[in-house]
Order: sequence, then structure tokens, then C-alpha cells
Amino acid sequence: MVNYTEWIVFNLFVIIVLAFDLYWSRGKIYDFKSSIIWTLIWTALAGIVNIWFFVQDGSLLQGHETGITFLTAYIAERALSFDNLFVFIVIFQFFKIPSKLQPLALTYGIVGALVARAVFIAIGSAILSLFSWIMVVMGAFLIYTGFKIALIGEEDVDPQRNIFFRIAKKFLRMTDQFQGSKFISRDSSGKMILTPLFLVIVVLASTDVVFAIDSIPTVFGITQDLFIIWSSNMMAVVGMRPLYFLIQEIQNQFRFLKYGLGFILIFIGAKMGIEYFHLFHISIYISLGIIVGVVAGSILISSLIPEKNDSKSRKN
Repeated sequence: MVNYTEWIVFNLFVIIVLAFDLYWSRGKIYDFKSSIIWTLIWTALAGIVNIWFFVQDGSLLQGHETGITFLTAYIAERALSFDNLFVFIVIFQFFKIPSKLQPLALTYGIVGALVARAVFIAIGSAILSLFSWIMVVMGAFLIYTGFKIALIGEEDVDPQRNIFFRIAKKFLRMTDQFQGSKFISRDSSGKMILTPLFLVIVVLASTDVVFAIDSIPTVFGITQDLFIIWSSNMMAVVGMRPLYFLIQEIQNQFRFLKYGLGFILIFIGAKMGIEYFHLFHISIYISLGIIVGVVAGSILISSLIPEKNDSKSRKN
């Protein structure tokens, strides 16, 4: 039975914190210190939501299980958002978008991620309610994606290969000069012309769809509870703004995270197939331990192993 109260309360909470973030942070470029502080604040808000899951049912055992499931889903989705932000960085560098316009573009990227995930959660839930065997297809897709993420680095992401980028460049009148926050400008003859910011948003939107296709099967592999799926995704996405600026500063600390993310997707994909065929059940506690261990281990290894380019530059 659907508890409409919790849906209303949570969505009001998300609207309030998202509106605050978008209003307070408009045009704001976080420095290293403030990006850490605000990343911790957003993580703490997710922690408050997690506590709510632990106590909401009034049953300690059921609430405990629900709370652990939310925590597992949130950590997985938060880790995947890192990869999303790495690609945002590549896109901004490719378009040479001015620093003062990055917060605006980031806002569109985050809102796009929220919309894309909402759409794919609705689609995924509807399909699974009709065809349970889709779980196996999703699992196979995650295994494929896991290997792909581990083998393809962010440096190989090329916005020029984006189909919407190529269509826009071929059929639309574009200028190479940014015109502030404008999507449309006018040339010397007075004719309308699109600015590079329009192209940035188009590429970001298509990227959001690609990451939603990866993200939503992942969380469905952890739980079938639609409210947990929705809430964990929303809390993972709303805190992406300061995290973007933090990642910009310490990218080397996440060099091996893509391998960890690849392993997590492969694990969850295999879990979906194993449980669909009733081979055995993988406890949510085991899933949480593996996901936390892989993410933490990937970051730790990135910190301990020096980057080869750095070591070479020191010798020179």
C-alpha cells in the first residue's frame, strides 16, 4: 500500500532544499574549503533522510532493514554521480565555458539529471510490474556497462561524437562566442543565432539521459521499493553542485574510482540474475559492505598510488 504522506513530505523537503540550493548558489563558484563544507552539509541531509527511514515504521526490525536499504542505494547512486560529474568537467573543458557561466550550466545539468532519473524510474517501475524477466535484461546491461566503465576513461569522452552535438552543428546557425547566459543572440545582420551555451546544455541533457540509463537499473538491482529508489536518487543528485567543484580540485584522488564503479555495476548485475533465478539470496548487508568497501578502497588506492605523469614530471 502506498503511503502518500511520506511521498508528499519527502518531495516537499526536496523542493525546499533544491530551491534553496539553486537560489543561494546561483552564479556561485565554490572554493576548495566551501565545496568541502557544503558537500558535507548535503551528505548530512541525506543522513537525516536515512534516519527517517530507520524510525518511520515504528518497527525496529523493519525500520532497520529499510534504513540499510536506503543507505545502500544512496551510496551506490552517489558513487555513480561522481562519474556523471567527471563527464561534466570534460564537457566544460571541451567547450571552454567561462568559469562564471559554469554554475549556470551546472544548474541545467543537475535539473536535467533529476528529470531524467524521474522519467526512467517511472518507466522502469511500469515495465517491471508487467515483465519481471526484464530484471535479467537489466542485470546483463549492468554487467556490460560495468566492463565498459572500467575500460573507458573520462579522457576518452568526446562531445564531438554526441549525436545531438553533430546535428546542431550541421543544421543550426551557431556562433563560437559566448554571450553571457543567453542561448540565442543575433549576428551583424540581425538574424538569430545560437550561442555555445545552447550546445553545452544539449550535450549535458543527452549525457544525463545516458547516466540515468545506467543509474536506474542499478538501484532496481538493490531494491524494488519505489520510494527508496526515488528518495535515494534525489538525495544523490541534489548535492552534486559543491561536489562538482570539489572534484575539480582533487580529481587525482578519484583516479581509480571508475574501476570501483565498474565492479559495483557488475556485482549488482550479477545479483539481479542470481536472485531472479532463485539461485541464492544476497543479503542487503552484504551488498552494503561490498559497495562501501569498493568505493572506499578505490579512493584509498587513488590516494596511495602516485600518478605516473606526476612522477615523470618530478624526474624532469
